[in-house]
Amino acid sequence: MDSFDRFLLNVVYDIPCLIFVVDSVDKRIIYTNQHMKDALGDDCVGRPFAERFSSAGGDHFFVSYTHKNSTTTTEKAGTFPQQSEYYDDDSENWYHVLQRPIAWIDGTRKIVFILNEINALKRLQKDLSEAHATLAFKNRELEIAAKTDHLTQLCNRHHLDDVLAQEFARSRRTRKPFSAFIADSDQFKLVNDIYGHQVGDLVLIELARLLRTTLRATDTVGRWGGEEFLVILPETGLEGAAQVAEKLRQAIEAYDFPAIGHKTASFGVTELRPEDSVKEMIARADDALYRAKKAGRNRVEAIA
Repeated sequence: MDSFDRFLLNVVYDIPCLIFVVDSVDKRIIYTNQHMKDALGDDCVGRPFAERFSSAGGDHFFVSYTHKNSTTTTEKAGTFPQQSEYYDDDSENWYHVLQRPIAWIDGTRKIVFILNEINALKRLQKDLSEAHATLAFKNRELEIAAKTDHLTQLCNRHHLDDVLAQEFARSRRTRKPFSAFIADSDQFKLVNDIYGHQVGDLVLIELARLLRTTLRATDTVGRWGGEEFLVILPETGLEGAAQVAEKLRQAIEAYDFPAIGHKTASFGVTELRPEDSVKEMIARADDALYRAKKAGRNRVEAIA
């Protein structure tokens, strides 16, 4: 009795946890502390363990049972002490569970369970998880915003510079062709002067949509500045790039833009030369665009 009294004094009454003892043979609860009785009722003693803890039942109690509301931290059932987490459907509480074998008063082997309520911890874990998800989403938004032109939702100038550098390096490494062209809306200033800047913005948005939907998934298109758009075509030679530009020119010419009706665009196409820098390549595309404008607009000019 002395050892049992010490058990009651040191473990049961001094710890505000749910504490109970289960017979390892018939799986019945043979003892509970007062906190357990207050929380779950005086009728716990004598009842089968699995009857009260139906969602955590099984021969190895909490640890080896797999349940949607119960997770374990031990890898091998039957190794003591064992720890797990348990959600009680009836009380809607989360508990940290510690279980280990003990020698009972009569010398028989029993298992003691100590359940410590961890609702605050679980709420904190949930809040942290939601905060991390929100932060990841916001970071992704910022990352996209840093690469995107606000008006057209295409790549911005900064991101186009990055892609140009990447494709330049890849072309040098793989020795595969790499082309680009600049598309410019013809006489765009007249649109702003006659219809206003809001209509001008709508025209740019529609131009961006036409470019985006007509190009290949491997191509990159962005707003180069003002009414100019740059298209980057990996693994594409000059002839292929000119064909893509001509396809876009026809699509733009045939499109009925809001408020203004039909509009045209001019294109300057070039291909990376062996001795080129990116700057020299883009300057040559700009020269080709100037030729297209000078030759009457609404046309594609290419410089090898």
